[in-house]
Amino acid sequence: MDAALNLPDFRASERVFQLLVQVAGRAGRGEIPGEVFVQTYTPFHPAIQFARHHDVDGFREQELEYRRAHGYPPFRRAILVSFSGTSEAQTSASIRHVAERLRGLWKGKVEVPEPCAAPIARVEGKFRFQLFLLVDKVPELMADLKREALAPKWPAGMRATIDVDAQDLL
Repeated sequence: MDAALNLPDFRASERVFQLLVQVAGRAGRGEIPGEVFVQTYTPFHPAIQFARHHDVDGFREQELEYRRAHGYPPFRRAILVSFSGTSEAQTSASIRHVAERLRGLWKGKVEVPEPCAAPIARVEGKFRFQLFLLVDKVPELMADLKREALAPKWPAGMRATIDVDAQDLL
């Protein structure tokens, strides 16, 4: 549970809550009542406490308030721009170049954070970097995103993707 709660994903609490409620529901099926034991360093985390009390409405209210306060979906749209490539330096430089170009194009409209290595930084020998954007209006920005991230001829072995309403941030 602790690893799942500490993933760099704004949906981590939701996923832990869903898993615990599902496990608890299955443990209580049949003639013999079931029990669920959770080993964690964070027993008082809201996701665990709400699941403990089967309080779906309470969790939803708390989670929506957190997301509203931080500008996460469903109150804004999440766009994940990802680059992967065989050269760590080239891949990092390419996504940083895209971020810098977007900052110039979107100044005052969208905050463009610094790109970073993906939580799973290397897959099948390719280095992975991400740029996570929270935006209000996707259509107005997509032309710029496609032109800056997808249109350029990147070095051989490098790939760029844009995931609108990204469900997986790993």
